[in-house]
Amino acid sequence: EEEDDDDEEEVDLEEYEEEVRAGKQKQQPKQQPKQQPKGEKKKQPQTPTALGRKGASKGAGAAEAELDAGNGKTVITPKDQMTVEESDPDTDEDDMHSRNTLGRIPMEWYQNEDHLGYSLDGKKILKSGISKDRLDRFLDKMDNEDYGRTVTDPVTQQDIKLTDEEIDLIQRIQGQQFPGDSDPYEPYIDFFTHEVSQTALSGRPEPKSRFIPSKWEHKRVMKIVRAIRKGWIKPPAPPAAETYHDLWEQEPQDTTQRQLDHIPAPKVALPGHAESYNPPEEYLPSKEEAEAWRTQHPDDRVRDFLPTKYSSLRLVPAYRSAIQERFNRCLDLYLCPRTRKMRMNVDPEALIPKLPRAQDLQPFPSAQSLVYMGHTSRVTCLSIDPTGQWFASGSDDKTVRIWQLHNGRCLKVLRFDHEISCVAWCPNALYSVLAVAVAKTLYLVNTGVASSSVTAATDKLLVPPPPPAGEADKPSPVEWRRASESDYAQGQRIVLQHPKAIQQVTWHSKGNYFAAVMPEGVSEAVFVHSVQRGSTQNPFSKKNRDVQRVLFHPTQPIFFVATKTHISVYNLQSQTLVKRLQTGCKWISSLAVHPGGDNIIAGSFDRRLCWFDLDLSVRPYKTLRYHKLALRQVCFHSSYPLFASCSDDKNVHIFHGMVYSDLLQNPLIVPVKILRGHEADSAGLGVLDCQFHPQQPWILTAGADKTVRLFT
Repeated sequence: EEEDDDDEEEVDLEEYEEEVRAGKQKQQPKQQPKQQPKGEKKKQPQTPTALGRKGASKGAGAAEAELDAGNGKTVITPKDQMTVEESDPDTDEDDMHSRNTLGRIPMEWYQNEDHLGYSLDGKKILKSGISKDRLDRFLDKMDNEDYGRTVTDPVTQQDIKLTDEEIDLIQRIQGQQFPGDSDPYEPYIDFFTHEVSQTALSGRPEPKSRFIPSKWEHKRVMKIVRAIRKGWIKPPAPPAAETYHDLWEQEPQDTTQRQLDHIPAPKVALPGHAESYNPPEEYLPSKEEAEAWRTQHPDDRVRDFLPTKYSSLRLVPAYRSAIQERFNRCLDLYLCPRTRKMRMNVDPEALIPKLPRAQDLQPFPSAQSLVYMGHTSRVTCLSIDPTGQWFASGSDDKTVRIWQLHNGRCLKVLRFDHEISCVAWCPNALYSVLAVAVAKTLYLVNTGVASSSVTAATDKLLVPPPPPAGEADKPSPVEWRRASESDYAQGQRIVLQHPKAIQQVTWHSKGNYFAAVMPEGVSEAVFVHSVQRGSTQNPFSKKNRDVQRVLFHPTQPIFFVATKTHISVYNLQSQTLVKRLQTGCKWISSLAVHPGGDNIIAGSFDRRLCWFDLDLSVRPYKTLRYHKLALRQVCFHSSYPLFASCSDDKNVHIFHGMVYSDLLQNPLIVPVKILRGHEADSAGLGVLDCQFHPQQPWILTAGADKTVRLFT
């Protein structure tokens, strides 16, 4: 390109030399200078001295063209005086279009201004098209031939005329074509192939770091070597020898594949001697047997015909039931489908859940240690002192006996007018209070077997306080009164007279309240008594029939009420019904709550023991049917994961019942022991009551054989 420019410059100089020699230099007409924007310098007219090769350094000095007569060329010689070079008008216009005095700033800043930046002298550069309005633009459209191919530079605000090549390029881009004349389907030249080049692509020498061993790789290798030496990393085992099996040694027996082979219909049984026209004598029925066969129902007959004897075959008549038998045979073939059933080979032992061994779940009561004898009739109830030293037993002989548990000594005998229905020891160890239910009367007794301080505190507690002011005139369903002098000497302190016969007495875990159950009382079936205040409350004023058992929650203000068929859970604080448990039993006989309070068990007279998880469902989690006769009592141990049930079948079943703190894990129930020793009476009653020791894994049982037994 530089050589082409030099040739063009040389041609112009030769023409200029010829004009000078001939003295006919033409005067160039003066061009009317264009109106320049304010702040721009005027262009100097082009002179030959402005011609020079592109790429000459600026500021190197001016050059003057002189003629060389020898070769006819113009020689450019430098002068001492520096002159300013002027560019070509075309080049100047290009520089003007490419010049941007604003820099990289948004052009919207000058949208409402009449200038476009500033020159080096600090003067405004006016916009060229700022004076054009709609009329001027319309005149330009009508007069200017290049109006359709002229665009405005947004940076310099100059009008630029597009060439034919640029217009063609724009049209090709708008038509979604290639902008150039290149062939889009020309073959692709793979500059980099998979073949390794003989010479490197780069001539840069290898760095020195490539010849020095890596310190980090050395540390990594030493770490692996140390692990191999210490045995942390073991080398891979040698590959095992390949074994080849004979594919045709034994054919696989796929029992799961459906067998589609044909099953033939069962054949008709072949005729025997009875079907013969001349049967033996032992096959011929007598007259009584023939008459009995005729009176039987057709489904009860052994044969559908009576064997008959004929002297010859030609005397045999036609068989009357031949068509009926063929019809029944066709029905059997048509209506009885014949399929091959796949029998599953399941081990019955695998269906039994795997439970821990009973030896791993010790301790639990397993042997009889003591027998407490002294009652003259069946022992119906018992209760253990919270310290575990004494227990009380009630019997149908109208006595309550207080025993010393460890040696079987009877410390005291309390006599009453009627049979004892229930005894309950106060769970508060600071007092020695025994509640005894006899018919319609409930006695609070100071046993006097504890220390003197406990006995004095009990006497101080069992003093009926006067009724509060304003309530003296209100009628009370239960009469609180002090025991008589003779009864007071026996140990009785307070007597509570109820309207109906009392069946159960249960204490709150703190010992401040106790509840009495009277199944015959319709609207007065349950009474809650306060010992300290000497008051009585009836929590259920509505008719509530068939109440059998009640219990207090050990930690929360929850009250469980069991009727014959279901168990209701009440919140005493909010006085609302929380839920109702569906037992599926016909008659609930006993109820017990777990020390944690989230699980309860219920026994029934129809030989069922139901375990309820209160957080899981209102239906039983487990229903156990181990007893053969009615259940009389169920109970939980206060510290060990044990619960028991006693029944009229003279057995006491001990279960391991573990309740986990994890709510996602169900309780574990495992039967561990069956305790035997009691005998049934004439009425068929067996073990009537049972209760665990508060600290030891022992259990006390009361039976209809007039004894109380201790199992340890």
